[in-house]
Amino acid sequence: MKINPPMLLQISRSYIKLVKADNFQRCFGRHFSTTETPTTNSIVDASLAVPISASSMESDNSKKKATDSTWVSKIVLYSFWQSSCSWRVRFALNLKGLSYEYRAVNLGKGEQFTSEFDKLNPLHYVPVLVDGDVVISDSYAILLYLEEKYHQRPLLPVEPQLRALNLQAASIVSSNMQPLHMLSVLRYMEERVGPEEKQLWAKFHIQKGFGALEKLLTGSAGKYATGDEVYMADVFLAPQIAVATKRFNIDMSEFPTLRKIYDSCETLPEFQASLSERQPDAPP
Repeated sequence: MKINPPMLLQISRSYIKLVKADNFQRCFGRHFSTTETPTTNSIVDASLAVPISASSMESDNSKKKATDSTWVSKIVLYSFWQSSCSWRVRFALNLKGLSYEYRAVNLGKGEQFTSEFDKLNPLHYVPVLVDGDVVISDSYAILLYLEEKYHQRPLLPVEPQLRALNLQAASIVSSNMQPLHMLSVLRYMEERVGPEEKQLWAKFHIQKGFGALEKLLTGSAGKYATGDEVYMADVFLAPQIAVATKRFNIDMSEFPTLRKIYDSCETLPEFQASLSERQPDAPP
């Protein structure tokens, strides 16, 4: 059969319509997401892509999970309400709009030493994040993982210098400050040298770190640590400042740049939802 130009044009238009309809069905007809906030002292429901027909869509969903970073598996966060490391992760999850199941680990009662938790993190620290088959037990690594997998609301800027600056500030908090005043270290210090020396030790290292961060960020800070967008430096800084002022009575007037950054973070709903006292395992 000879196909004349008008007929060819009609066939092309019909094909385009079919492709568009199929793409629409693939994108919008198969699943949707819901987000819930914590309402009990044990869980936060994760965002789940809910298939219309699980049996008929299983293979298609498996392909989507493997190739599409917007697919959200059930995220589980093992956390302790007073842990500033866990706080960072809660803040980051909130910023990215990722809901999750909250599983409390009471460090005061030694629940981190159970055989079940030992399988998740042999170092017996929180946080631990479980995302499907992936288990990560370090807040710095967790945030980098979230940034790589879930691209919404980036926590690292594109510009290389600002990106490096965010990583440097986050590293100062996670490597040179928080480990020196974590619960296990302070207990050890108290047993060896007494409670007063313990507090002096913690304050010395916190103030040393804040002094370095104040100098590092003065030239780059806007509303937040590296401009007017919230990035990873802010996610690490804000919980650290909160703990420093409330638990160790650090006077932030000595660090005006950091104080301004914290004041900006404090107004964010995502930060408010991550506050220690708002977690399911916090005492009433």
